[in-house]
Amino acid sequence: MLGQKSLLIELKNVSKVFTLESGTTLKVLDGVNLSVGEDEVVALLGPSGSGKSTCLRIMSGLIEPTQGEVLARGLPLSGTNLDVALVFQSFALFPWETVYQNIALALKPLHLSVSEVKARTKKAIDLVGLEGFEEAYPRELSGGMKQRVGIARALVMDRPSIFLDEPFSALDVLTADTLRTEMVKIFLDKKTSTRSMVLVTHNIQEAVFMAKRIMVMGINPGHIRREILNDLSYPRDEQSPAFRRMVSQIHALITETLMPDTPTGSTLSLLPKQIPKEPPIETLPNVQIVEMIGLLEAVADQGGTADIFELAHGTGKDFGRTLYLVKAAELLELVDTPKQNVVLTDLGRHFVAGDINVRKRMLHELFGALRIVQMTSNLLRKDEHFRLPVEALTERVGEWLPTENPHLIVDALVSWGRFAEYFGYNDDTKEVYLDIGQETT
Repeated sequence: MLGQKSLLIELKNVSKVFTLESGTTLKVLDGVNLSVGEDEVVALLGPSGSGKSTCLRIMSGLIEPTQGEVLARGLPLSGTNLDVALVFQSFALFPWETVYQNIALALKPLHLSVSEVKARTKKAIDLVGLEGFEEAYPRELSGGMKQRVGIARALVMDRPSIFLDEPFSALDVLTADTLRTEMVKIFLDKKTSTRSMVLVTHNIQEAVFMAKRIMVMGINPGHIRREILNDLSYPRDEQSPAFRRMVSQIHALITETLMPDTPTGSTLSLLPKQIPKEPPIETLPNVQIVEMIGLLEAVADQGGTADIFELAHGTGKDFGRTLYLVKAAELLELVDTPKQNVVLTDLGRHFVAGDINVRKRMLHELFGALRIVQMTSNLLRKDEHFRLPVEALTERVGEWLPTENPHLIVDALVSWGRFAEYFGYNDDTKEVYLDIGQETT
């Protein structure tokens, strides 16, 4: 346990509820307890929807929690956390300013002398290898160089904590690897004011490579599922057995989170007088059907069975995205997922072997068997034209699945439904309709 004096940031039983445009509420965090101390790199690791970035913003003071307490150096946080500098995924550079000016702008609120601004900006530029690019504009830079500017802008502020919100996810593999190594080196060298880093990522290797503590987050709503201490010594060798073991351990934990081997509800035989409960309303992963089909074909190419980790690597997709694609296929009964394997079912094999018309017919039947699809169809049939404004459907989905983002669910309903020729959508009228062969207007 970290000593009270060494703690820089704490979340105590923090929950966050957002109100959506439809008026429904969405709980994105529930009961999060988290501390960040000096000499720490902490990774928030989890799939989309687990509230990683929301945690980061609450610790930064950019948004307030609905419940719970946020402490900075042991005191309640009020407003922006002045101990924190942020590095974003999107670079967030001003295109009309040079590299030097983009970095120096971070110091403007401090009202420093010209000489102090120049000295601190030059030091930050040197630290991230931007010498020679001081007068370049963002349009002249590669993605990796733009992110170096973002990192330098955080370093120039001389704050004890740097928060990194998926900073390398938009970069190519080699550039991302280089920047991860350099960020670890900057942290270890202690040539800056940085005493802690918090990394938001969905990349397991990245978390294991950089972090001393890894907070594996679960979903619906976001919560910390497990804290993993990473005592591997720096610099870390991604090919070492110890590194691979930790990656495999976390892979298994996240797989269990999204696709448990045992169902969440009891399937034990019912007592004679018990009435079976209605089946649960499914949550549709917000992925494209054509992307899921590509994954099925990749499994078929491996003989119908694939290790999910190798599948992610072979398809070039991050592990979290691969899990959602597998979950979509499992929902449609096209694959089974024993442990860490993905296995085509008989339906899945028939699907992969079929042409586009066979696949569409199968999807129409399998998609139509989902309870959320049946409920949506019943809702549409109540209208004489089998139509409903998308906002009204979104509101109803929010009632059916109060812990989910209804906009994402409706997006998936429409996208999957179009491919399966089950639902249609008119963007002019913003209406979802039942696809029964009628002409669109």
